[in-house]
Amino acid sequence: MKLSVNEIATARKLHRVSNIKMRLEGVFEEAVHFIETEQICNVSLWQTFVDQFREKRDDADRHWRCEYWGKMMRGAAMILQYLNGTGELDYTQSYLYLQGERLVPNPAKTDRMYLILEDTVRALLETEDEQGRISTYGEHELTGWDVWGRKYVLLGLWYFLQICRDEELEKQIVASMRRQADSLLEHIGEGDGKTDIRKTTSFWLGLASCSVLEPMVCLYSLTGDQRYFDFAEYIISTGFCDGENLIRLALENRLAPYQYPVTKAYEMISCFEGLVRFYGLTGEERYKTAALNFGRKMLETEVSVIGCCGCTHELFDHTAVRQTDTEYQGVKQETCVGVTWIKFAAALLELSGDTVYADAIEQTFFNNYLGAFNTHRVLHVQNAEQDAPMALPFDSYSPLTADVRGKYVGGYCTLPKRQYYGCCACIGGAGAGIVPQMALLRREDGFLLNFYAKGSFQTETPGGNCLTLTTDTRYPIDGTVKITVSLSSPEAFVLSLRIPAWCGKAAVTVNGAAWKVTPKETVIGRTWQAGDVVELRMEMPVVRILPPEGAVNAEKFAAYRRGPIVLAADRRIADPDAVFAIRCENGEAVGARMVECPEIRDCMECFELTCADGSTVRLIDYASAGKTWTEESRCAAWLRLV
Repeated sequence: MKLSVNEIATARKLHRVSNIKMRLEGVFEEAVHFIETEQICNVSLWQTFVDQFREKRDDADRHWRCEYWGKMMRGAAMILQYLNGTGELDYTQSYLYLQGERLVPNPAKTDRMYLILEDTVRALLETEDEQGRISTYGEHELTGWDVWGRKYVLLGLWYFLQICRDEELEKQIVASMRRQADSLLEHIGEGDGKTDIRKTTSFWLGLASCSVLEPMVCLYSLTGDQRYFDFAEYIISTGFCDGENLIRLALENRLAPYQYPVTKAYEMISCFEGLVRFYGLTGEERYKTAALNFGRKMLETEVSVIGCCGCTHELFDHTAVRQTDTEYQGVKQETCVGVTWIKFAAALLELSGDTVYADAIEQTFFNNYLGAFNTHRVLHVQNAEQDAPMALPFDSYSPLTADVRGKYVGGYCTLPKRQYYGCCACIGGAGAGIVPQMALLRREDGFLLNFYAKGSFQTETPGGNCLTLTTDTRYPIDGTVKITVSLSSPEAFVLSLRIPAWCGKAAVTVNGAAWKVTPKETVIGRTWQAGDVVELRMEMPVVRILPPEGAVNAEKFAAYRRGPIVLAADRRIADPDAVFAIRCENGEAVGARMVECPEIRDCMECFELTCADGSTVRLIDYASAGKTWTEESRCAAWLRLV
């Protein structure tokens, strides 16, 4: 069964606002600017990634260079889509400059970024072979990570289509995507000598290849070609896994992801992302139920205090109870998993309307995600014999108990000229790209203001009026958010405010009059007019977080959080291996006060906490801790009690 466009819309509780212009300042703006300068504008990097397809570089070692271009393009296109909504893109300039062999408008910074992306798309399309493949595999196609890489090529092109401004190029992209998909359909499937999709890789029981479900659903939505719908149904029929049906396990809701027969987190989440998209086509409740069950189990068993999953490199492993384990000395909390969790939680938020997923996104964004930014531009060498030092834009893993950042490059592959890159470095842009899309959501009767940052949102009301919401806040440093309404004419609709799960006490006023606060989402339904002011005040004490019942070393550790920010020890101001007997009453830290931190001038916030013996210790926001990637800034989110 396939749904109509209107039926697809009603299948979701919340919707991204399509006709919106926004600007988010503070840490959001800083993150976007970092990605612009460190990654999107790196023309030589885009060229290198395209060259991997020309040279079939993954044939020799069956690796995953094939994912780099599409993964980075997805995030870059999201960033450009956001910047387009800020009004920064300007194609009205009359003077020209020469780029390659063509004259184009002399670009401002954001225009130039778009042209860089357009050029790399054109270059990639030129690598398509006579069989319709854009692949880094040649004679060894449909092995290793080939299908996974082709998935990312399709996704990269799909996301670029959302910002493409050249109609002829759009046609070329869609035609190429169809040929690429047809090449897969010719060789993969049931009967006629075709290969079971789960057998096109020897890794993780077929999870990686099955995640091509998502772009197949996108391609069906784009073209209406029944063959892509049928292929998506075929992938779902496999259950994503050789020897077991993960969709059935999610429907049964007995096992947690770490108890599944395969536990590779990133690939498994990607498969369920595709299932959510397929539900959008069919409205089949079992797909919605399976996705929501899977997401809930992740929240219950796999999300750490900093918002990521996996304490054994990239695997689901019951993170909730293992996050305070000090025996395992390997890497954990992969950035790819964190960003993919943000994307999946966003889909579940739209699907269910449950703000628990917005809380999860915020937790990951402010802690695990921002912590992965290589803001100090630390030079790193994975293999000194073959690599030159490089400053990748993102770290791949995050410590929980005392350790250093920058221990290892996730998804590491060598590139020409002594270069290398990694999967987490490529995926990072998508995190900053997805969060603005979820900041203001449309509900049936109005809007939900989901994330708080200084800035503005301009869109159209349900009644067709021009609406601008201007937000004035220092969030997450401060819990006060002032929202000023600008409206072309009075209109009745709902403006809801998300009340984060961490917030124990909040107050809301409308034009100075108190409004009743309800947990999770405070709904303000009234006739709005220009000049109305809503103020949200959220108390932000520093609170102690204890490990969940049954956690390893549960009696030995505690974490400290203020609002959505986890506080961390950083060796530059506090020894993360020391014992911290911080004085707490009723779960709140006594004597906590915000102070300056001259030793770490780029930290977001620093708090001085009083210990039981009267001494004090300074902790900083987790995202700013460990940024030297050396023992100098050894850091920890979980601090020792004994």
